Amino acid sequence: MTTPTPPEPITRGEPLRESVYARIVELIASGHVTPGAALTEASLSRTLGVSRTPVREALLRLQAEGVVDSALARGFTVKPLTARECGELYPVLGALEALALRSVTRPLPDEVMERLTSRLGELERCDDPVRRRRLDTHHHDALVGLGGNQYLATLAGQLRNNLARYEIAYMHRTPERARADAEHREILAALAAGDGNRAATLTERHWKAGMERVMTWLA
Repeated sequence: MTTPTPPEPITRGEPLRESVYARIVELIASGHVTPGAALTEASLSRTLGVSRTPVREALLRLQAEGVVDSALARGFTVKPLTARECGELYPVLGALEALALRSVTRPLPDEVMERLTSRLGELERCDDPVRRRRLDTHHHDALVGLGGNQYLATLAGQLRNNLARYEIAYMHRTPERARADAEHREILAALAAGDGNRAATLTERHWKAGMERVMTWLA
């Protein structure tokens, strides 16, 4: 198993609030901080080289998004993995992504297909679970972006941040990936043909199958 590396400190040129939020998301999404683990403002502020204020703002934002919990006596903790939450999150993300793809009514431009195909190839060749999850996220973000709906993309991104806890834990412990790779290729083939409705149907099936794989692993 690859040991996740801690995030780099925030530099002066970066937008502070968004950068702190993104670094904490990456700590969770990479498995560096595992479900159930504590997230302390003091430790995070030292690691990122910032004051506690943007750290607390980021943690409160993640709490509102359902990624972390807080309690007066314990502070913030990464939410544990549960079958119920898994069964609720995956279908919603699948529906949002499908909604975006239904707007694709023509074959994608060659340059767009080349980028998507290249990323899938990189994803299929990747054996590192942290990098694989990151590539998978970029790929699905690109698919949602085809719809051109920024509100939808923002909602999907928030759900992806939440599901990252499940994806990285599953990928670290379960190397099987052939089925997911084949599903990605089927979706891309539908988009290449300009069949957004078929791509949407395949996408919902893809997320349902992913949910079932993770639920089986959780059990």
